[in-house]
Amino acid sequence: MARKLSGCFPALITPMKEDGNRLNHEIDFGGFEQLLDHVVKGGVTGVLPAGCTGHAASLTREEQVKMVGFAMEHVKDKVSVIAGDGSNCTREAISLAKKMEEIGVKTHLQISPYQNKPTQEGLYQHYAALANALSENIIVYNVPGRTGRNIEPETVERLAKEFSNIIAVKEASGNIEQIRKAIELTKDYEFDVISGDDGLTLEIIKSGGTGCISVAANVAPKMTSEYIHLALEGKFDEAMAIEEKLKPVFKALFIETNPCPCHYALRKMGIKAGVPRLPLVDVTQESAVQIEKAIQGLE
Repeated sequence: MARKLSGCFPALITPMKEDGNRLNHEIDFGGFEQLLDHVVKGGVTGVLPAGCTGHAASLTREEQVKMVGFAMEHVKDKVSVIAGDGSNCTREAISLAKKMEEIGVKTHLQISPYQNKPTQEGLYQHYAALANALSENIIVYNVPGRTGRNIEPETVERLAKEFSNIIAVKEASGNIEQIRKAIELTKDYEFDVISGDDGLTLEIIKSGGTGCISVAANVAPKMTSEYIHLALEGKFDEAMAIEEKLKPVFKALFIETNPCPCHYALRKMGIKAGVPRLPLVDVTQESAVQIEKAIQGLE
């Protein structure tokens, strides 16, 4: 079955200017251009601006559209662009996604509603409303650590079965048995299960998953892309050898709240990443030492 979502997609941070205004740091589009060039050169399949790692919760809707539009214009046809454009308000999620489609977006990453904590039926109705309102493809995003509600595999199957423009789920539940069940339940549909957790990516691909929307690919795009593509080719021993080198990076990038460690790592690598807006802050000195150790010698 043809895959609609397969490969390595960095969930990009949003670089911020070091302008002293912690409440409203301006987006650093020069730094964003640097980051885009860095990951594209590393061989990624596509990019995801303005998602959770881009701390979308602290961006205005206008900024999200601008970030995605900038990425599309800069990378052109080199790699695909997925728009981070979800909301916990169904009406607002539809409105923002339609604005993204107006600038040419073909794929939306739609986080499940946070704070509201809908039932499984509420989750289904949220995504059904999105699917009926939008023209382009939708990736369901299951990240209960941020949303407070898990999307059960049966709900994923229901969405995969009933809506042709719901093409995948980004799974960041951390529950490998649940993820395997989602893969099994959706195997007969044109639907993909992609990892949203760097540390589980290899196991998910072995189970039938199709790649990763990755935090680590911000700082190590070449190595991350290489091991994911090796795994997709069934070359698991070679993939594991690279993954072993990346495990300290996976750990370091979540030593504090994502994306703060990633901002620090990229700054140390010479990319103008800055520090996120409040309420996120820069990493502690103790964390900084561990991050620097983890990124030494990265390709």
